[in-house]
Amino acid sequence: MNATMKIAAVLAVAISAFPAAAKNADSAAADAGTTQEIDAGANLEKLEAQIESEIIEAEKNTEPGEKTAAEEPIQAEAVADGTIDVQIEVVAEEIPAKKDDITHVAGLDVEQTDYAQSMVRKYMAIYTSEKGSRTLRAILRNGEEYRIFVRKKLAEAGLPRALEYLPVVESEYTIAATSKSGAKGMWQFMENSIKPYLKKNDWIDERLDPWKSTDAAIRKLKENYDVFGDWALALAAYNCGAGAMLKTTRENPDKSFWILAEQGYLKKQTVHYVPKLIAIAELSENPEKYGLDLPVLEDDAEIAQYDFVKTGRPVSLMKIASEMNIGVKTLKRLNPSLVRNVTPPMQGFPLRVPLGTAEIAKKAVEKLQKESGGASSFYVEHKIISGDTLWGLSRTYGCKVDDICDLNGISQKTILKLGKVLYIPLK
Repeated sequence: MNATMKIAAVLAVAISAFPAAAKNADSAAADAGTTQEIDAGANLEKLEAQIESEIIEAEKNTEPGEKTAAEEPIQAEAVADGTIDVQIEVVAEEIPAKKDDITHVAGLDVEQTDYAQSMVRKYMAIYTSEKGSRTLRAILRNGEEYRIFVRKKLAEAGLPRALEYLPVVESEYTIAATSKSGAKGMWQFMENSIKPYLKKNDWIDERLDPWKSTDAAIRKLKENYDVFGDWALALAAYNCGAGAMLKTTRENPDKSFWILAEQGYLKKQTVHYVPKLIAIAELSENPEKYGLDLPVLEDDAEIAQYDFVKTGRPVSLMKIASEMNIGVKTLKRLNPSLVRNVTPPMQGFPLRVPLGTAEIAKKAVEKLQKESGGASSFYVEHKIISGDTLWGLSRTYGCKVDDICDLNGISQKTILKLGKVLYIPLK
């Protein structure tokens, strides 16, 4: 058994330790679309950690020339009595032999070195396991609403189709994902890396907008490729930062991503980032080849369509939805960058509304802004202290309770929490 197949077999042993967890894998991504704190690939963190420890332990306990348990031939009797999980044999068969090395995946080239191939196969083993395949299936299904948009935008920009699966690695295609490090959105932009691609202020955070953040990510990835001239390096730069990657490549000229990774020049997360993407892209593009039941998105699938209406002063999404006789969830889904569920105090903000409702939405916005009594776009911040009430604040600042509610996306029944900042409109 060669080194690559040895790893695949050891991976299978580790994966087989998760039979109970596998039954509940789909539920992990079922609630996607709501604000939540996750780390990229959070659903598989424990699985991957266990696999790493199994590999290390197997290597430690193997004397030179000695076969590991993973290399021992599987005996029919052992399989029959359940001593050895038959999944070991299945996974080993599903991972391509060396003659079938992964060379080109949806526009990405893969080096034909033992290291590169073993790293890609490692993640293929994870995602062809029972738990891994269920999780991948749930993530791809969750992202269907946005995947076709991403695919067509990549095609327009002339970028590799494999990049469609980058949000799987980044956020599991969850548009409201927030990592522990503060990265947000489907493409996981850090706040210090959004300029000049996206905007963020007290009212909007375009990192949470799947359409605008996709355009931004494509620009950033293309710029990375223009700098490094290689997609593996460009992707690594997207993960660790273009500045850090540029410093590494300048100090180690003529070394590919795979050499930099193997020789320890890159952070662990970046080392695993690229092969993980390649494995996911290979399996997702060729599910039948690997015996996987994954959702297939046809190229001619329609992109979600919508209309725009321009707004001026702040207006509550709840009130707009009520005037339009639609659910407020619809407006929130179309405008996820509105962090306060209120249109911002700026002229010409483009509010997305369902296709065919632009005229109705325009009339609703005009009516609501007129009813607000011409409230100014200027406001003051007020930090809630003990004893504050909406009625009291309206008296203090000389405005209406409804104006405060509209500006902050709250109702008159909202409980004011100590320390929370409210925006108070000024006449």
